[in-house]
Amino acid sequence: MRKMVWLAVMAASAALAQVQYATWDGTRQKVDERLLKAFTEATGIQVAYNLVPWGTYWQKASAMVAGGSTFDVMWMNLDNFPFYASQRALSPIPLSQEARGLLPKGALDLYTVRGQVLGLPLGPQVVTVYINRKLFQERGVPIPKDTWTFEEMREAARKLTFTRSDGKKVWGINAMDLQIDSEYGMAFYYSNGGTGIIRRVGDRYEANLDEAFRDTAKKLLDLIYVDKVSPGPQDSTLQGYQLFQAGQMGIYVLGSWMTEVWKGSPELDWAFAPLPVMKKGLEPVGVYSVHALVVPAASRNKEGAYRLAEWYTTSAQAQRIVAGAGLMPTLADRYRSTYLQALPGRNGEVVFRQLPRMVVRHADVRNLSNLPEVLDALYNAMNLAWTGNLPLDKALDKARADMNALLRNSKPLW
Repeated sequence: MRKMVWLAVMAASAALAQVQYATWDGTRQKVDERLLKAFTEATGIQVAYNLVPWGTYWQKASAMVAGGSTFDVMWMNLDNFPFYASQRALSPIPLSQEARGLLPKGALDLYTVRGQVLGLPLGPQVVTVYINRKLFQERGVPIPKDTWTFEEMREAARKLTFTRSDGKKVWGINAMDLQIDSEYGMAFYYSNGGTGIIRRVGDRYEANLDEAFRDTAKKLLDLIYVDKVSPGPQDSTLQGYQLFQAGQMGIYVLGSWMTEVWKGSPELDWAFAPLPVMKKGLEPVGVYSVHALVVPAASRNKEGAYRLAEWYTTSAQAQRIVAGAGLMPTLADRYRSTYLQALPGRNGEVVFRQLPRMVVRHADVRNLSNLPEVLDALYNAMNLAWTGNLPLDKALDKARADMNALLRNSKPLW
């Protein structure tokens, strides 16, 4: 009997000592598993990998607020961070001076509240343009390496849109993914002179859906409904990335993490292309999202969690593993050569040339009390235009009205 009790206690202690790591990003599962194994070998701390689908991830994350059982280290995005920070659901992370000096200050500041670091930034998730070089060559389209304009991209998409002899449709670009309020669509908006969709006026906030926003939205919408170089809502049963992966799309705009997906199709001759110039005299201004590792206040293994979060985001070993897999590491510039060597001949330099001009969308209004609701109102209104259910100008009017009704009650959380 005593032996059974002792074994039960030992099992409970082992479970407690194990760090529970959670993420929604299944595209990098193999890389994550290599990282966690390397961490265990380096520190002796056991880690359990938990992949939670995006649809249920935030339901499970609600335990952070309730203070109940939760994971020890969790992925966090900037859209949700202000809420969890304001609810005191996150534990301050005691960073070593060395780690603090390594982490990009701008990204670290986004997860710092009242001097307390509540999240350690992961590698920049960069909005990236991919092209299918084989299709470009087949259709006689010049391959963009250093620069091209939006008009040149649109013309390329026209030439890349055709029907094969076997009846399969090939599309020029994935404009359905470029809804103007998404991070992908906003890369075009900022490049078009946009400054932000919410502005402060005195002590209040209001929607800033200006001419740059409308003009960008129209250009992207026209790719679907006027130029007809992108599948619309009813035109394909496949998603954009599936069409690109199958060789049925010439230009694909999404995130830098898609390199892991393309590895599943070794016959796909893909390369990076630059973001297009939207307006003469303006350099492309891309968008990147900064996810982070956080430690919930309810974590039962904070010491192990702190060590994992710091090692994962700053150690040379972790950075080499991430960059060597062709993913953007946290210390992107420092491990540029490792990253480029992992993706030879893919024009990866273009991503690094654009990094200094990239911005984090909504960074200046991240701490508004009801920002998620405001962004939902914008999405719902603009989605009516993207799905062809409402003319653009009416969708814009609805978006302004709905956003302003919510923004009247917006207050900074800190």
